[in-house]
Amino acid sequence: MDRIYFVIFILLGSSDAVIYRLNVSEYNKMPPLYGLDDYDACMANPGGTFCVVDVNLQAGSNKELMKMIQEYSDYKIKHFNHTQIHRGVCVTMTCKEFLKNPDTNGSALDDVLGACLNQSMYTQYGLEGELANVLYCNKEGEEMMIDTGDIIVAVVYLGLIVINVVGSFYDIWYCKLEEKSGNPYLLAFSMRRNWARLTAPNTNQREPRLERLKLFHGMRAMTMFCVFFSHTTLIMSYSYVANPLYIETAYDDPLKQLLFNGSLVTHTFFVMSSFLLAYNFMLHTEKHAISWWHLPKGILLRWLRLTPTYALTLFTITTWMRHAFSGPLWQLVVTSEADACRQYWYLAADTQLFIMGLLVCVVARSCRARVLSLSVLLVVALAIVAGHTYFQDLDAVVIQSPESYRNLYATDNTFRLLYARGHTNMSTYILGLAGGFLAYHWQNGKNIDNYKKHRWVVWLAFPLGVAVILSGGLFYQDGGRASTVLRVLYATLYKPVFQILVVTIILGTVFKFENVYRSVVEWRGWTWMGRVSYSAFLLHTVFQRALVGAQTQLIYMSDYYVVVVLSATILVTYICACGAWLCVEAPAAGLIRAALSPDKKHNDNVTKV
Repeated sequence: MDRIYFVIFILLGSSDAVIYRLNVSEYNKMPPLYGLDDYDACMANPGGTFCVVDVNLQAGSNKELMKMIQEYSDYKIKHFNHTQIHRGVCVTMTCKEFLKNPDTNGSALDDVLGACLNQSMYTQYGLEGELANVLYCNKEGEEMMIDTGDIIVAVVYLGLIVINVVGSFYDIWYCKLEEKSGNPYLLAFSMRRNWARLTAPNTNQREPRLERLKLFHGMRAMTMFCVFFSHTTLIMSYSYVANPLYIETAYDDPLKQLLFNGSLVTHTFFVMSSFLLAYNFMLHTEKHAISWWHLPKGILLRWLRLTPTYALTLFTITTWMRHAFSGPLWQLVVTSEADACRQYWYLAADTQLFIMGLLVCVVARSCRARVLSLSVLLVVALAIVAGHTYFQDLDAVVIQSPESYRNLYATDNTFRLLYARGHTNMSTYILGLAGGFLAYHWQNGKNIDNYKKHRWVVWLAFPLGVAVILSGGLFYQDGGRASTVLRVLYATLYKPVFQILVVTIILGTVFKFENVYRSVVEWRGWTWMGRVSYSAFLLHTVFQRALVGAQTQLIYMSDYYVVVVLSATILVTYICACGAWLCVEAPAAGLIRAALSPDKKHNDNVTKV
């Protein structure tokens, strides 16, 4: 028996109304939000033309239905905009009676599509359809030519393969058999040595204190799983879905609120990055004098470490991914430049915050100076978020509305101005810095055994963190928008509160306050997954977009299907991430070590970010 939905009308002002829910039979009276003709059959015909278009619905003879569609679509938090439908149309089959010339292009093709879709809407629903956008058209026999960019990227891949093979054979046949140290620049590309580094336990003979930071491998891996989950539903919702009602009713499921406000978990990367920056910097100062040279040097080293894998991923997306498949949604989902840009917002924000954190480390050279600078920066960070939210009238959280999913937050001001900026995430980074400084201080003379009787504080951190995530459901309630005061207060405090709980778990694990969480995050199996987390972050949406973009039929979403795609994402992503780490990321780090310390043995600091 179908679940019953009620039609609720709430008057807004004097005349506007919003429909919060429809029963299934009423919902099915609306034209389907998405539709796809048979792409393979279309392309099998000589001169076949397939176009992906948006169509605006207008009242025709069925004004009552149009009124219902408009009022249902007006509830933007939980509903798609059903006044605009999206179609993949085989022009040469579906619209052949309007097509006088098979070679029709440009405005003439737009006229054909407009007339065809308008007649279809009027015949079936008594509505008029106006062509809004022709996103792209594929024609039978068209081939995408290989250009200069494709050739350059292919040469780069070939070069990487060759140098990794040479470096590996050099290591095995010259260094290992002859028992010689060898050329460090060639050995940086030794897959045997890089594999040993990838699978090595988290130990460091030169600095035993670093062994207590092995929890970060587990935290990185589990945080990446959460990111995979979020992006799985995001990219599926961005595609053409057979049952959009699944997405629209998901907001009424309390468990799915973990997904809608789970973007908090992504900010855990800021905390881990800044914690390790502060802690490693303090270890560095034990043997090296602090100078302003550390600032440009640290920025340069970070750029050199991140750029090779990042650049190769972006160049691959913009070149050879175009040739990997041809389908009705491939261009929409896979080769979308907007998608490729917005998915990597985190790297830009983290780099900006890294520069701020490194500046704090260099400038604040005493404990008192660090406390003062971090306190002032935290107040400034909270004031920035409050000011943005109040003066720009933003939401407290990024509302994960269906239309935001569909356009990848392109028109979401809260995402653009509050969520994705570096300066609006300062508070989480500052808390991580404070945690790193505190951990170093406690490891050097602070007796914390007396505090371990309060291990219940650490135990409470996880359920309280879940509660903070679920509290975001306050802003998905039926009714009007939350008050300005509530939005400002929540936007200002929810990220710092959540990340304080994360720092609590980190410190509790480092100093062995308890053994429950510690046994999970310090599991030996997380080690290699944590080390390849950067490559996994870059690569996971490439696989997800390819899987969804290769569909030639509407995707039927369900909890089971989401879990299947998520599982496949984890498996394929980490296999590919291992390859990227072994062949690109680890060699890049090895070259940096060789260049900076040519006369020293090159050992890995596996906990350093």
